[in-house]
Amino acid sequence: MVQTIRTPAEINKRALSRKFYQLIIRWHFFCGLLFIPLIIVISISGCIYLFEDEYEEFAYQDMLFVNPGATKLSASALISLAAQSVPGMKVSHFKMSDDPARSSEVIFKAKHQHKPAKVSMEWAGDGPEKVPMVMNRARISVYINPYTGAILGSIKSTDRFMNIMKDLHGNLLGGKFGTKFVELTSCWVMMLMVTGLIMWWPRWNTGIMGTLIPRLNQNKRLFWRDLHAVPAFYFSLLIIFMIISGLPWTDVWGEAFHTIQRELKMSSPAGFHSRSLKSRYVADGHKISVDTVIAEARNRGYQGNLDVKFPRNKVDTFAIQVDSDDPATRPSMHLDQYTGNVIAASDWSNVPLLAKSVTYGIKLHRGEYFGVWNLVLVLITTLVLIFLAVSGVVMWLQRRPKGKLGSPKYPRDYRVPNWVIGTTLGFSVFMPLLGASLIVFSIGDWMYHKTRPVPA
Repeated sequence: MVQTIRTPAEINKRALSRKFYQLIIRWHFFCGLLFIPLIIVISISGCIYLFEDEYEEFAYQDMLFVNPGATKLSASALISLAAQSVPGMKVSHFKMSDDPARSSEVIFKAKHQHKPAKVSMEWAGDGPEKVPMVMNRARISVYINPYTGAILGSIKSTDRFMNIMKDLHGNLLGGKFGTKFVELTSCWVMMLMVTGLIMWWPRWNTGIMGTLIPRLNQNKRLFWRDLHAVPAFYFSLLIIFMIISGLPWTDVWGEAFHTIQRELKMSSPAGFHSRSLKSRYVADGHKISVDTVIAEARNRGYQGNLDVKFPRNKVDTFAIQVDSDDPATRPSMHLDQYTGNVIAASDWSNVPLLAKSVTYGIKLHRGEYFGVWNLVLVLITTLVLIFLAVSGVVMWLQRRPKGKLGSPKYPRDYRVPNWVIGTTLGFSVFMPLLGASLIVFSIGDWMYHKTRPVPA
């Protein structure tokens, strides 16, 4: 057997590589240990929310489906009948389906706000522009038979199971405060993926076993290590895409992105939820009917499911939009509530590239863009992320000494390379909450390293 003789330079290079690898393992360990619980909660709630339509069609089938009739009542007649079931409420939206077996939905909101409204910037309707949305106003959906006018039932927005899952996924049921933890978790998942890929990268004479193919017939540690590392490699780009496409919904990152988008003049033209378009107020003026709005949309070729948004005040507009999973086929327009004149109409071809990218990212993130296969791909990716979290815990429990944390040791006498510092700073600039948490983590890690007893 020939013994390989290494030069001092090669020995030093390998020693530095081991210390760097040890540092990455330590970062990866603490990333996972701190955020795995939130990763699991956010991922599971996201998986459930993917099936919002399927769940509601099953849970509320008595309200959503009707026996088709000969002719439908007018929208104004349906809204008038629905309003009688919710006295004291103000109509907000009217939704009609092109499916003859579906009911119509009239959404009402409270006329008067009993407490200060909480306003949040949201990508309303999965559109390409962030707009201020009132988050704590009570809303009730009334479902009505479009042929007979019979009230089929009503649902409060706060009672919808999927709304609870949406809030759990988006803000951990904690409003704007909770969304910061979701954003922070997303940032650290990004860090987990980067450090994980570094750990996965083949070193020295490593073959395809354990990198591209899991070793399932080895000891338990290698079994779980490979089940953790190999799927993470194959799904790394999809997981990173899911993180980036979800960041526009977040508070700090999303607001910063929206500001940059506006400064670059890459915001979209006024869309369905625009608050910048105004009607010309006419004192004691006659307002157009919702039937006029729908007729104008039909004359302009709007087909499929329609969503009509009613004016919020005396100077707001009527807005109508085609409800479609393809952003390119979701035209919308605004009409003056007094004259019926079209103030603005959307044109997907005029939407800037950055705004289009956000919209497509949102649709892909929600599994809605290219049908069932989009949903399946997002579901599998999210389930893989959950498995990575669980398998990470299993690996930790296998290696952890009894009664100890079992954290990887900080490499001795190791000076972190400038490129690592620069890369970390780059991530921190891209994700500000990550940068802030890294400062806190570094201080805590330094204090833990300095105060822990030195082994004899």
